[in-house]
Amino acid sequence: MNLLLDVFVKGGFLLDAFGVLGLGLLGLAAVRLSQRYRSWGGSLLATGAFLLLIGRLWVLIAPLVLTPGTGDATSATLSEWISLAPIALLTTGLAGVVWGLWGHEQWLRTER
Repeated sequence: MNLLLDVFVKGGFLLDAFGVLGLGLLGLAAVRLSQRYRSWGGSLLATGAFLLLIGRLWVLIAPLVLTPGTGDATSATLSEWISLAPIALLTTGLAGVVWGLWGHEQWLRTER
């Protein structure tokens, strides 16, 4: 099989690239929504999208940065925090996006 095709298909690079691109577009749309309507839901939505993007990038970069040698060099507590941080970022980001959408919808109802 072609090496480039192997990287895209088996490595999941294409899906990861589209996922990060989609999260970036969600963040830009949320910032625009927040600036246009001045709603707190739009701001929370933008923050949630930013946290999702950081968490996803952390998941993608962690295997490259955190080798077994770095795990041995750091303490057990620090390596646990590093491994649990993406889960916290992704969960908080998703909650921010959902709460932001709900908050913006509630804000639009009260303004009308």
